[in-house]
Amino acid sequence: MIKKREEKRVPFRKLVICKCGEEMHPGFTQDVSQHGIGIQTMQRPSLFRKVRIALAVEQESIFLDGEVRWANEYTGAQEAKPREIGIFIHKPPADYLRLVAECSDRGQPRPAYQPLK
Repeated sequence: MIKKREEKRVPFRKLVICKCGEEMHPGFTQDVSQHGIGIQTMQRPSLFRKVRIALAVEQESIFLDGEVRWANEYTGAQEAKPREIGIFIHKPPADYLRLVAECSDRGQPRPAYQPLK
C-alpha cells in the first residue's frame, strides 16, 4: 500500500539551480512543502544523490541541502519535456519554512469582505 503524503504541496514557480558534485542543473520549482521541493529540469542528478539547491527569491537566494528521492522521465514524443524530480530536504532552514508558510497562506481562499457592524 502506498503511504499518503504527510505534508501538503503548495504550487510555487521560481528559478532554481540544483548542484550535485560539480554538475549544475538549472530548472524551475513546481511546488514546495516543509521538507521537499519539486523541480522541473532538462538534466537531472541520479536518484538518492545529495544536492545543494539555490532558490532565487526576490533579491536573495535560499540554499537547501537535500537528496533526490524520485524522478519522472519521458520517452518518445515527450522526450523533450523537462524531467521532474523530487528533493527531500532533511533540515529545512527557517527562511525556507517561512516561504512555504507564505505560499500556503496565499493558496487559502480569502474570507469574503464583510462591512463593520
